Amino acid sequence: MKSIHLIVALLVLGSGHAQDFKFGKVSMEELQEKVYPGDSSASAAYLLKKRTTYYTYNKSTGLRLITEIHNRIKIYDKDGFDYASEIINLYESGSADEGVSSIKGYTYTLEDGEIVETKLDKKDIFKTEQSKNLNQVKFTMPNVKEGSVVEFEYRITSPFVQSIDEFVFQHGIPIKKLEAEMRILEYFKFNQRTKGFLSFRPSVREFTDHTIGTNVTELTFDLENIPALKDEIFVSNIANYRAGIKFEIVSLEVPGSMYESYSKTWEDVVKTIYRSSSFGDELKRKNYFEEELDAVLAGTSDPYARMGKVLSFVKQKVKWNSYLGVGSNEGTRKAFKDGVGSSADINLMLISMLNHANVKAYPVLVSTRDHGVPIFPTLEGFNYVVAAAKIGDGYHLLDATNSFTAIDVLPTRALNWFGRIISEDGNSDIIDLMPKEKSSDIIMMNVDLTDDGAITAKFRQQFTKNNAFLFRNLYNGGTEESFLSDLEKENGDVEINGYELKNNFDLEKPIMQDYEFYKEDAYETIGGKIYFSPLFHFAVQENPFKAETREFPVDYGFPWQDRHMITINIPEGYKVEHLPEPISMVLPESLGKFTYNISSMQDKISVRVEIEMNTPVFPPHYYLNLKEFYRQVVEKESEKIILAKI
Repeated sequence: MKSIHLIVALLVLGSGHAQDFKFGKVSMEELQEKVYPGDSSASAAYLLKKRTTYYTYNKSTGLRLITEIHNRIKIYDKDGFDYASEIINLYESGSADEGVSSIKGYTYTLEDGEIVETKLDKKDIFKTEQSKNLNQVKFTMPNVKEGSVVEFEYRITSPFVQSIDEFVFQHGIPIKKLEAEMRILEYFKFNQRTKGFLSFRPSVREFTDHTIGTNVTELTFDLENIPALKDEIFVSNIANYRAGIKFEIVSLEVPGSMYESYSKTWEDVVKTIYRSSSFGDELKRKNYFEEELDAVLAGTSDPYARMGKVLSFVKQKVKWNSYLGVGSNEGTRKAFKDGVGSSADINLMLISMLNHANVKAYPVLVSTRDHGVPIFPTLEGFNYVVAAAKIGDGYHLLDATNSFTAIDVLPTRALNWFGRIISEDGNSDIIDLMPKEKSSDIIMMNVDLTDDGAITAKFRQQFTKNNAFLFRNLYNGGTEESFLSDLEKENGDVEINGYELKNNFDLEKPIMQDYEFYKEDAYETIGGKIYFSPLFHFAVQENPFKAETREFPVDYGFPWQDRHMITINIPEGYKVEHLPEPISMVLPESLGKFTYNISSMQDKISVRVEIEMNTPVFPPHYYLNLKEFYRQVVEKESEKIILAKI
């Protein structure tokens, strides 16, 4: 096939464009501004966010995609200092790679009523390798203070002319002025897909470059006063919902010379990945592990048990180096030998070993939570792979990149709605990545009230499934001393004694922590009567949903169940005067449930409280139901037991 640069050898498109904000011309008004006019809570704001993307051609380099960036950012307070740093992602594939040039920047501050400029020094620009296919260029603007304005420009040159980065029109801080321009040559056909909840439409201008006879379509976006997209609780990746536009290339057609289609179906994407040497070929390799694995599996015939042994074996042999990817970096054989590898090295190896163990297994392409949800079929839509093992009529999902994953317990990063499972012939189908079984957090307490407003308690807590995974990573991420110190603070400065942890490394069993604790000021005494919440400091004390409306889903990550079983010993000389009424609430379509039961008998009060969510993701039209649900939970759990003297 002829290369693009030979076919469009006569193409030249200039990069000149008009600007409303001249680089370096920062005004006194911009520096004197104390708060953002439309949002006084903003810690920073884009005074100007500008991007221009277009194509150029020359004989030595061929066709290139150019993106020019010009940002001017006001820093209102210290929380906005992060916006004085920039990270530029640069991709490479084989001998082709992206580059950045013409980086320049200044920080402007007011000192004694005068504007002082501090230039970005080249020595403060760093390039780092993130993975085999991704490099990053980073810089932080110098001399940044509260009230500063930072401004920088740079230019990205890419050989990947069919891959256009998303035009992002919304960030975590507001934007006063946004200018964006995309220039499309007549030879390219694109689909344009908008995202987010803002309304915007480009102005379109078509013109001919008479010097070369090339038609160009120029799309210009000119927006003002764009509100910040503020992160909210239980959102997998807020970037999935920010306003922007994606350009999906459909075809390149030069009349009389060539036609090349870039438009892909998911089957095209999957087959391209499967046929690559770093993916399909790696799945077939097994002679490097057969002898060791066979020894591990000797005497085990049950498929489920063999699956578990393979998963444990891979986790023991190879540790994750934090690199993500769909294809193997250095090869599964090398990763096995060195004991370290990328996520693809490890999980492709896992799939190969499962098949060798006569447990039918398939690769599942995944987009991690921070990578977003693929909107349309592209090779860049996936950045991760896990294993799906079929036993009987069901699939079990596995991932060996973390020591504490288990069968059907994936790392949180992989719990991103749906993946694509690939069969041997390269065909694919969607597979639900979200756990089906609820993860439990069960608390059992036996409580005594002391004479001075404190309580002592024997405490047991049990975690299952994904809750157990999260706990094990937290507990084993530091020392037990630091863990217990944090635990005491999180529970309102309790004093913990006799701590014991069970099943820390027995991943098929629930993890359990047992201890005794002492907590001061746990109840009130008024007029000789004792008042306290039956859940004490474990009560839900505030509604997590505060916004009036919500335009994106509530994503818990996995279905869950919190259960409290508490026995309260009534102090000698007291009796129950008042108990809260039992209650039961159910969300629409039985998506969630809250039950609250309480009773007393002789010298004990028995409390059983449970909240369960039967789905990991709630669509936004259920938001008001959830908000009201939690309002009633907070109200109920704040009600007091009253004990009176006999």
